[in-house]
Amino acid sequence: MDINEIAQQFGVSVSGSAYYSDCIAQWRDVYENRPKWKTAKKGGLFSHGDRPLLRLNMAKVLCDSMSALTFAEQCEITLDNAEYQQYINDALNANGFWKHLPELLCSAYALGGCVLKCYLEDGKPKIDYIIADRFVPVRWDGRGISEGIFISTTTRGSDFFHLLEYNGSGSPAGGRQSQFKLFKSSGENDLGNEVGLSELYPELTPTVEYPDNTPMFAYFKPFVSNNEEYDTPLGMSVYANCLDTLKALDTIFDSFMREFVLGKKRIIVPSSCIRTIVDPNSGEPIRYFDSDDEAFVALKNEDGNDVKITDNTTELRVEQHISAINAYLNILCMQTGLSAGTFSFDVQQGMKTATEIISQESKTARTVKNNKNLLTEAIEGVVHALIVLGRMSGALSEREYTVTIGWHDNVIVDENTLIDNTIKLYLAGLISREWAIMDIYKCDPRTAKDEAERIKQESAVGGSVMDFFGSDEA
Repeated sequence: MDINEIAQQFGVSVSGSAYYSDCIAQWRDVYENRPKWKTAKKGGLFSHGDRPLLRLNMAKVLCDSMSALTFAEQCEITLDNAEYQQYINDALNANGFWKHLPELLCSAYALGGCVLKCYLEDGKPKIDYIIADRFVPVRWDGRGISEGIFISTTTRGSDFFHLLEYNGSGSPAGGRQSQFKLFKSSGENDLGNEVGLSELYPELTPTVEYPDNTPMFAYFKPFVSNNEEYDTPLGMSVYANCLDTLKALDTIFDSFMREFVLGKKRIIVPSSCIRTIVDPNSGEPIRYFDSDDEAFVALKNEDGNDVKITDNTTELRVEQHISAINAYLNILCMQTGLSAGTFSFDVQQGMKTATEIISQESKTARTVKNNKNLLTEAIEGVVHALIVLGRMSGALSEREYTVTIGWHDNVIVDENTLIDNTIKLYLAGLISREWAIMDIYKCDPRTAKDEAERIKQESAVGGSVMDFFGSDEA
């Protein structure tokens, strides 16, 4: 749909409409494994047309890994008010926040952003998880996007219904409002004609008023500088500048897979070894070589060299393909702000994620940290919107509050580092001997106590055991 046409329905104008069709649409095709290079020309004398290119689809692997690195350990949302804390916990759990946000982040890294929109339904707070091409920013400043238009499409029979919602300021009461308009068309990409909301949403009013000017949505975009469109607040795909690398990876992977087809066993046999039979159905003669015939066959040719059967099978170039794929994977890591070796194509281990090669994670850790900072702002925006809705519905009373987002960064800390940290805490007297054993060996308190006693006895007898789990006086 034309973004300018959508904005005109609410009397506003937007910039960067070509960004949706030229950039976001292309990134979405790549993410959904439908890139421009999805086919290749058929080879051979009698082959014509195209064939499907066997693809590695590293775009999706990259976005899934970025989402896992960003949100694998989730986060703690803490409010300094028990009433507000319980309300937020219940609202997030009821809307599947911890389940749907990682999935939404995958598409956000692919398409350049995502939106979490909050609203009331039957007095209960709801959260919509919206991908990049379903949102049109209208007003923004240095703090972020404050007004925007949301697009949702529903089909009924052969008709397409497009619900537009403009969330922005301008309420007569000095707060914020959402305006709704419904359009009906015969095509998914055609806005069509405006119809009454009652045709599809009988309980929805044309305007919803909010008590203050807090945005009812939060926008998240990846930590990628937008070098495609400078006049838009929209984000950019993490692989926007890596399309040539992704194409090269798919091309090499296609060659790697076809190596087993083109390199299959081939045997050269003389023409005198070929038999001829007549097809009983068509009456056409068929020539074939019987590889299962183990009996002696009398041939007219008396030259032994002419009847020699030769194996002409070529050696598979497995190592060369793997080396080439790994080289381009390292280029992809460099282009997307990840440490070299974050992804590797190994015969025995296959694809490896960053958590398997933690010792090289300095660059990846910085990229993940930057994305977490941006995601923190988005989550705080969701919390503020939910609290506004809670006050509107009467579930919350008016009072001051503070929200804090805490992240668990164990996803980028390897096991040896965790053990070293535990040892330092024990030697500093901040944890007990049993607690240190439980933390390192992941055992229960009884097992930890027995192990600590055994170590203490061995240390007393030997006298030379390292005094890590020594006496309490140490």
